[in-house]
Amino acid sequence: MIAAIYGTTGELIKMAPLLREIHSRDQLITLCTAQQPEQIPAMLDEFGLPQPDLWLAHGSGGHDLERATEVPGWGSAVALAIARQGRKLIRREARSVLVHGDTFTTVIGALSGRLAGRPVGHIEAGLRSGDWRNPFPEEINRRIVSRLARYHYAPGRWAADNLRRAHVRGEIIDTGVNTVRDALQLAAGRARLAVDIPSVAFGVVSIHRFELLRDRDALSELIAVLAEAATTRPLLFVDHPVTVAALDDAGLDEGLDCPGITRISRQGYLAFVALLARASFLVTDSGGSQEECAALGLPCVVHRARTERQDGLDGGAVMLSGMEIDVVRQFLHDPPPRHAPMGDLTAPTGLIVRHLEARGFLDPAPRGVPTA
Repeated sequence: MIAAIYGTTGELIKMAPLLREIHSRDQLITLCTAQQPEQIPAMLDEFGLPQPDLWLAHGSGGHDLERATEVPGWGSAVALAIARQGRKLIRREARSVLVHGDTFTTVIGALSGRLAGRPVGHIEAGLRSGDWRNPFPEEINRRIVSRLARYHYAPGRWAADNLRRAHVRGEIIDTGVNTVRDALQLAAGRARLAVDIPSVAFGVVSIHRFELLRDRDALSELIAVLAEAATTRPLLFVDHPVTVAALDDAGLDEGLDCPGITRISRQGYLAFVALLARASFLVTDSGGSQEECAALGLPCVVHRARTERQDGLDGGAVMLSGMEIDVVRQFLHDPPPRHAPMGDLTAPTGLIVRHLEARGFLDPAPRGVPTA
């Protein structure tokens, strides 16, 4: 058995193809910290995955974490559940533990595996911005997990080299590209629009990171630039609950009440992929969306000071703003055309599966059964 620990939709999306493969062999245990309990059950159904074997928490009162002040209470609940049940379950059932990315859950999951005496595999290891303050706390989380993990699944040579320069212990496995490629491929045949879209070229705006939402001045100037751009090209603004809460707290909600901006509910992953397939561009602060846009060839401006991801930045579809609002303004004034989608260089999920088999953590699939 392999224990997978996740808590956000971002982690679940990129782990989904791997979890499906392990589950198909009846060798999967899942523990969920539920940073986003409102979204996870439906997303598991979308991907054909089982509900968690153990819920370690349920967000904040059953709702997704929306404010930084909710994190301590959620973290305490997770720590208590791990102490009472999680560590015993891992020690009794699992050969190894898998975590993903750079969230609080990633750190908690890696630490849980170590405390249970099981080797930890870190998927999407080796990403670095070079500045512990940006993005915060993700850059610190990545560095912590690199010290806890034994197996580092790095999404490309650049990430693998970062780990080698840091002299991390354990084994570095270069998966070639990010597992989001496999997730997009899995979603391709299932994606369906869930909202009405404009009949003319339109853009999508999806922001939800605390780094931006806590900065009232930066958020205010972004809203103003979006309102200005919407006079010439319609924009669909995704109402992530955390974003709605931040806009309300900052008194900026009315800034989006203007011609050309249509607010839409937070989308499930399959619906969001379908939306990106029809959009002309994306404005975001999400590293995951950066990777998706690079793979899809969709022009994208990432409104962040720094990014730990290289996808699309080398003359591809992605532009990093560096938190300079004029970069966003120029992008919106003259968005670049779509690029050709990036080809499938490798199947990262398959590489991880084969490594887990080689290390004895995953029993081989029965003869004649296709693997990832």
